Amino acid sequence: MKITTKSIYAIRSLHTLNILSKDNKPVGIAVLSDKLGLSNKYLEQIFSALKKNKLVIATAGKLGGYHLSRPASEISILDVITVMDGGIIPIHCINNKECTVCSECTINGLWIEMKEHMEDYLKGISIESLINKKYPVLGCPD
Repeated sequence: MKITTKSIYAIRSLHTLNILSKDNKPVGIAVLSDKLGLSNKYLEQIFSALKKNKLVIATAGKLGGYHLSRPASEISILDVITVMDGGIIPIHCINNKECTVCSECTINGLWIEMKEHMEDYLKGISIESLINKKYPVLGCPD
């Protein structure tokens, strides 16, 4: 299973927004773009989806921008992945109504349990908790 770039950038964006948004004041796309090294246009696409799904609120005007729609402690990583990717689907046959062997598949339960474990784990991590949890930088493969 691969989480899309949009989900990864959405999580990074909300984490950065949480850090920069003092007293829930809006933060502009240009500021976020500069901090994250992403284009304004790409961030607007991400924030459009986040706004549509009520994870952020947009404020218009010169001092406008985005802020979280609820406390960061109430927005889970699973919430963000669900908005951006449609949820966790570790293998193609989960929720596949066209699967012809589902009723005879003896390992289908393995994939469903894996999906449930992943969802439980990601549900337990909030945008707020990313501030306090220090994940080690493991490096990037060549």
